[in-house]
Amino acid sequence: MVWKKVVAVSVVVGLCVAGFLSAHAAETIKVGVVGPRTGPAAATGTAFEEGIALALDVINGEQGGVLGKKMEVVFEDTGGTPEKAASGFEKLITKDQVVVTVGESHSSCALAEVPIADRYKHPLIIAEAWADDITAKNSRYVFRAGPCNSGVVKDNLLGFVRDYGFKRVAIVAENTDWGLGIKKLAEDGLKAMGVEFMTVETERQSQDHYTELNKIAAFQPDLVLAFIYGFGVHYFIAQANETGLFPKKALILEGAGPPSLWPEFWQNVGDAGNLELFLSRMHAKVDFNQESKKFREAYTKKFGKEPNDYKSRSIYDVLLIAADALRRAGSTDSEKVVDALEKTKLEVGSGVVQFGLEKGDYRYHQWQPPMLIVQWQNKEQVVVYPMNVKTGELKR
Repeated sequence: MVWKKVVAVSVVVGLCVAGFLSAHAAETIKVGVVGPRTGPAAATGTAFEEGIALALDVINGEQGGVLGKKMEVVFEDTGGTPEKAASGFEKLITKDQVVVTVGESHSSCALAEVPIADRYKHPLIIAEAWADDITAKNSRYVFRAGPCNSGVVKDNLLGFVRDYGFKRVAIVAENTDWGLGIKKLAEDGLKAMGVEFMTVETERQSQDHYTELNKIAAFQPDLVLAFIYGFGVHYFIAQANETGLFPKKALILEGAGPPSLWPEFWQNVGDAGNLELFLSRMHAKVDFNQESKKFREAYTKKFGKEPNDYKSRSIYDVLLIAADALRRAGSTDSEKVVDALEKTKLEVGSGVVQFGLEKGDYRYHQWQPPMLIVQWQNKEQVVVYPMNVKTGELKR
């Protein structure tokens, strides 16, 4: 009898502990973030962390949480490699039990994550991986609230070439999913416009671009589109200046953006960074709407500086999108969340998010934010394109 009582008490205690742990685990709604916190693009992880902090201030503070609970973010480091991205994403789903995942910055990583999202029927909202193939796979569970290669080329780069009258364009592209994809789109667009161009390929992390620069110099371009992500583009800019190509003979437009904003940029390029151009989603003097202004003011107040790397706002936006979808779904059920995401009409810092719903190409579950082309002028950022929002004149 005594032994039976001990067993009974143990069972009751065990059930109580399990109940407590279950209740404790349910106190928050977990959302995953994937992105590089280590590796060549570790600066993106820092920008993501800043954006996450600001988003949680809004979601858990101003908005009162999600479905009556606080949102908790679990950040998994991808290191910028597809293998680490795939395993980290799967861990978020199976071990950390996140209900939605957002983020990503490398196209190769995002492409490795798409089949996992499909396998587990898990909503994934891409923030900053640009390859068209990510959404062209037409996955029910994958969305992108950020730039794609086609949008960047068609809406920005080709218009910039046309409106400023560039005649000869050289393209240097890293041999990755993003680099080769955006290179092909730029080539096709320039050909259709009748602009003369040439192309060379390179390694993303190469520190020696003299061979490529010799080929480019022989072509005598007036603009170079540099599709290199990471420190490799710093070396390219510095060596283009050293060889006399940039800026005396041609301008360089860095086609990703953040590497031109990283703290190491001026350390690596020195005075050669002057007059370099780059893509960005934000600028201190360009507010697309009140949400853009609100983000900038909150960032400045929290961190004591102006926002620099626009990926801080990219991750901020997708977390707000996830929170909005969860509320409208009224549930963490993945199918209901996907249905809610497809009905999204939310204003964020870059505009009103609405995802494409027609299957067939990259526009399915894609929302393209407006982009800016910015030029460094005496270490000041000057928006030179689009024309209707420019803050200064292009210098050559």
